[in-house]
Amino acid sequence: MLRTLSYLNLIGTVCYFLAYLQNGNSIVITGLLGVIVYQWLSLRNQERGQSSWTVIQLIFAFLTLVFALYLGYGGFSLLLSLMEYQYYPLSSLTLVGYGLLLMFSLLFHLFFSWRANSVKKVE
Repeated sequence: MLRTLSYLNLIGTVCYFLAYLQNGNSIVITGLLGVIVYQWLSLRNQERGQSSWTVIQLIFAFLTLVFALYLGYGGFSLLLSLMEYQYYPLSSLTLVGYGLLLMFSLLFHLFFSWRANSVKKVE
């Protein structure tokens, strides 16, 4: 399941980047690169059969968590703004949809990854 979520998060990150490309900033680019590195580290650990997280993976997991929360905040704020002005362009709706979908996917992956890591430590 974690491998599938990792691949979906990589695809979602690229889709969000393409949707955001029109007016991106450095925070988003840094967050997207952090997510890509974290997903790559997760896939590499699964292929090698490692269960413990390294310090680098913890740093990128935290960066991924912050970026996921940033996506949720930005998507929710944009959605409220769209509803306030009753103006719904397709590009903004696409950005909100990809952002919220990617946020939930990243949070689920972080939760399941943390849970799998803590269960293996207890055993």
